[in-house]
Amino acid sequence: MIMSEGSMKEMAELLRKGASMLSETCPRCGTPLFELPGGEIICPMCQRPVKIVSGETDEEDIEAQGSLEETLRKKINLVQGMLEEETETVKMRELIQTLLLLLDARDRVRKLS
Repeated sequence: MIMSEGSMKEMAELLRKGASMLSETCPRCGTPLFELPGGEIICPMCQRPVKIVSGETDEEDIEAQGSLEETLRKKINLVQGMLEEETETVKMRELIQTLLLLLDARDRVRKLS
């Protein structure tokens, strides 16, 4: 793992703000994880929250959740592209309803973590 000066500064800033550096590392990039004062665990390199799991079942659940979230993201982008090209009002309404359902599903999946 090679850390840039920017990521080192980000980690130093997290420590100054009261975050704690954990012994666990990010599963994606290997950077040490930080626990924020509010309890959220983040990777300063990936700029995303991380959930620490205790067992294999938890890991499988999180992988499935990540896969579902990625699928929903792709579908949201697809429907958004279709909406940009559509000119018929009825079809636009259907696409908007579909988009709202996909966004709601994505938000619900995110709340599971």
